[in-house]
Amino acid sequence: MENIILLGFAIFFLTLMFRHVYFTNAFFSQLKKQHTDIWKELGEPQWKIHFGDDSFTNAMKYIRQKKFSDLNDDLLQDYYEKLKRVEYAALALALVIVSATIVDVIQG
Repeated sequence: MENIILLGFAIFFLTLMFRHVYFTNAFFSQLKKQHTDIWKELGEPQWKIHFGDDSFTNAMKYIRQKKFSDLNDDLLQDYYEKLKRVEYAALALALVIVSATIVDVIQG
């Protein structure tokens, strides 16, 4: 039974990660479509990550620091809020999984 619960949590965690990829890509697409100058300034970020390419890292910093807020773009704000919810849910779920694993190991 414990394995089934853990598997369910793992599948939920992977679902959250895929949602994060989706909303991040949607954020980049909106930035490209409506604010091309900023998208280019960030190095034309996309999910096609290449080693040595800092555009994705710089874009994620841009998102996390909410530097887009002065653009007054409701869709960017919506994607940001969805990204934060997904990140918080994934973090909480990871903590539950780790805590359950620790308790299981302690109990033997």
